[in-house]
Amino acid sequence: MDAADRVTDGWEPTLAAALLGAERAPPPAPGLLTALVAESDPGAALLARLAAEGVHHLAGTELGPEALAPIEPREAFGPECPPAAATRLYGLLTEGYSARSRVEEWFELAAAAGSRPPAWLFQVLMQQRDSLPTTAPAVIGAELDWLARACGEAPDQGAETADASDWTEGTVAERRAAFTALRVRDPEGARAALEPVFRKEKADAREALVHALATGLSQADEPFLEACLDDRANGVRLAAQHLLPRLPDSRYAERMAARARAALSVESKRKLLGGTTHSLVVTLPEESPELARDGIEANQWERRGGGARAGLLRAILARAPLHAFAAHPPRLWIELALRSEWADPVFHGLFSAAKRTLDPAWAEAMADITAEAYEGKVTGVRRTNEVLGMWAEALDLLPDAAWEARVGALIRARKIEVVLAVLAQGPEHFSESFSATLLDWLAFVTRGSDALRRDLAKPWVIARLGDRLWPSDDSAASAAAILARLPEEDADRLRTQLTGLTGVLELRAAIRRDFRPETTTGGTAQG
Repeated sequence: MDAADRVTDGWEPTLAAALLGAERAPPPAPGLLTALVAESDPGAALLARLAAEGVHHLAGTELGPEALAPIEPREAFGPECPPAAATRLYGLLTEGYSARSRVEEWFELAAAAGSRPPAWLFQVLMQQRDSLPTTAPAVIGAELDWLARACGEAPDQGAETADASDWTEGTVAERRAAFTALRVRDPEGARAALEPVFRKEKADAREALVHALATGLSQADEPFLEACLDDRANGVRLAAQHLLPRLPDSRYAERMAARARAALSVESKRKLLGGTTHSLVVTLPEESPELARDGIEANQWERRGGGARAGLLRAILARAPLHAFAAHPPRLWIELALRSEWADPVFHGLFSAAKRTLDPAWAEAMADITAEAYEGKVTGVRRTNEVLGMWAEALDLLPDAAWEARVGALIRARKIEVVLAVLAQGPEHFSESFSATLLDWLAFVTRGSDALRRDLAKPWVIARLGDRLWPSDDSAASAAAILARLPEEDADRLRTQLTGLTGVLELRAAIRRDFRPETTTGGTAQG
């Protein structure tokens, strides 16, 4: 670069020329700003130079040499996403709260594709940074951090790292996050650092830090959590009561196992003609300070309804380790629970214990027995809506593939009432094959009688399927066809749900098309 190309501060020479006047001033020195002046009239040219040099001069006022130091290079996640995907993201970001789940889905797809938003979206992304989904930082977080530092809106990387590693300073939320990060790196060291200062902390900080022990929780944390049961703050006690049932070898679990065995037992009698009959013996627990210390207390609704002791039973079973019931197979416990006069607290207590541990034997047994009970195959158990609800809950304990297999069988058997009940739960996202089966079932039901369509509309299940069905062009087309064939005289409720379902599936399919290399234009985001 030669001298004529340098942008030097020519404010003072230009100001002196203006004071002399265009006719008496010497010709300007060559430079980039001078070359930008296009006016042919000497007076107009001098005023244009004065304006340009003035702006250039003020731009550097009060700036030290460090202002000219270049910032670090921008780290990008990958190549820019296709233009259609970028246009779609802008529409989703500016659409409002209704598009939040679609924004999360967009970033999941971007991460899978290894692409990122283009720079022209940085402004709107910065404005909404605090509300972006958890999937966004992996894709755009580094670039937004870079932009914040370049604009002087964030500390440098070294300071940020130092602050994040210190769990003793900051707000309660910041300290919990930093302590959780320390537990990820060193569970034992984190707890050891907490123990000597724990009693000096305020109640809200103690509660938050105990909750953070969920990360890396192990039997080594048991003595500390056991001591927290006697903390003066209720929130700390509740946090410890929440974590201790997850330690099956803890003193807490031993106490719950002993209480569960005292409350439930199986009485077996041999029949004269062979065989054995079993019955469940239930001994309702009494309230006590020891139970209260472990978080076993009846709630106000149970007290008003006269079911305080049943509530205690449910809570004990829910927190007991499953080895407390090892004397008999899961199937026997569950079947006897359904036959018992205390079916509700016993079944739901056992259900909560199975849900906490996700024990496959208990999950399978619950799904089998509740299905048989609703189909009238369990002696002494009536087919009721309550049993149907238990069946739906039990199916939800199964892995996604097993859930889909069982519900698929119900769909093929045309058990409409049961399918509607179980669809309220289940996997967050359905597989492609199950989605096709479910859409075929919806088409069948909507072509049925008015009563079937009314039953389909009642629980508002259809309206929530758009986020769960496989988001392909075929799924969107199937939903649109179901809506198009819906009789005109049908009530608005089912039509509204199918319209929403179709719109969501069409949008989700369009977002995926946007990421295909051959896509060149993006549509308008529709929520």
